[in-house]
Amino acid sequence: MTSSDRPETPDTENARLRTMLAHAEEVNEIEKLQLARTLHNEFGSALTALAMRMALLARQPADAPGAAEQWAKANAILAALTRTARQVQSDLRPGALDVVGLKMALEEYLVDFGERHGISVTLALPDDEPALGPALAVALFRMFQELLRNVRLHANASQVQASLAVDSQAGTVTLSVADNGVGFDTAACDLQRSHGLRRITERAAFLGGAMQLDSAAGQGTRVLIILAPANPPPDHGIDESSNR
Repeated sequence: MTSSDRPETPDTENARLRTMLAHAEEVNEIEKLQLARTLHNEFGSALTALAMRMALLARQPADAPGAAEQWAKANAILAALTRTARQVQSDLRPGALDVVGLKMALEEYLVDFGERHGISVTLALPDDEPALGPALAVALFRMFQELLRNVRLHANASQVQASLAVDSQAGTVTLSVADNGVGFDTAACDLQRSHGLRRITERAAFLGGAMQLDSAAGQGTRVLIILAPANPPPDHGIDESSNR
């Protein structure tokens, strides 16, 4: 028996769980910082600009020259604020999951992602809505968000191909995201230093699955997340679905 075949001891398991919890706390703080920056940079500046325009309009007669243009600019700022607010809300809790299910939530998010960042996107989905519990559906959606965030930040891609597949005989759910970006050397990739990939790996493992990474310099990246909902790991009292 090799060392990798030996079962984990209680001390080893406890150490692994402590590491996961510490990383979850670190990621939570990073996400709070990102949210604070979004609110400050986008909401703060837009609200300041809106207040200035409203103050200017308040000092002018309704039929003053240029008033219509000022109102149009104020409305444009309000529209931008609304879009940002909806994006923040979606990042915090994907409401579409509760209303239309995982398939539509993935499609809406991917289409919006493509439009916002000028990336061509395609999505292959099963014919029927997957029969998944709420926690698992949220976890898959969160991992999908994280994979697209990695594409936006690191891939420099022009195309993204994604798919969700359910194998009822094997009892597995597979989420795939592939891009045509710059790629990287997976042998040199340290998951411990990549918050996004590490979080996906840990979340998939907790849900009884695994993440597979395929990439090479100049050849894009493909990530597979394979979960086996029928065979979840032992409950250690950690609700991964709430970590965001």
